[in-house]
Amino acid sequence: MKRGLLILVVAVSLLAALTVQSATKPTGTLRVPAGLALELKVAGKPVAVPTGRDLPLPVGTYEPATVTCRGTMPAATGGAGVWSLKATGPTWGKLRDIRIQEGEATAIDAGPPFALKTLVYRTESTAAGKVVPLTIRIFGKAGELYDLNTFKKGMSQAPQLALKILDEKGSVLASGTLPYG
Repeated sequence: MKRGLLILVVAVSLLAALTVQSATKPTGTLRVPAGLALELKVAGKPVAVPTGRDLPLPVGTYEPATVTCRGTMPAATGGAGVWSLKATGPTWGKLRDIRIQEGEATAIDAGPPFALKTLVYRTESTAAGKVVPLTIRIFGKAGELYDLNTFKKGMSQAPQLALKILDEKGSVLASGTLPYG
């Protein structure tokens, strides 16, 4: 009985000390828009930030652990469902240093519209013929780089991307799918 009471007193004292300590630290707020899921690195560990509302945080500079964009496509487009794409760093663009200032609201502005950049390498000769290696990189509006391997429809990997290579007249030179990875 005494031991249980002692543990209770220690727990309440610790909680009160943490409350007083956190109440004395200056804070600001972080605003994450709906459709964007953000995890920040706090003491080296990822911490999920609620989406669509303000979150009070201690003043300081934070770096993302992950940023995930989610959106719903209507059935009329042929892609009905929830689609998602995740950025895991290290390319964060303007999100690299998220500064929370005392009494200020910091809004995250990331995700779509996306910019697709294609890297094309020299032609390689293989037993199947000439191969042109391509890499597609997807950047959000804050300059954050999204990982194509995380492109999902619902909980499943999204279908491979269809690809057509056109000449300057619009004639199809080659077509196929772009494998992930």
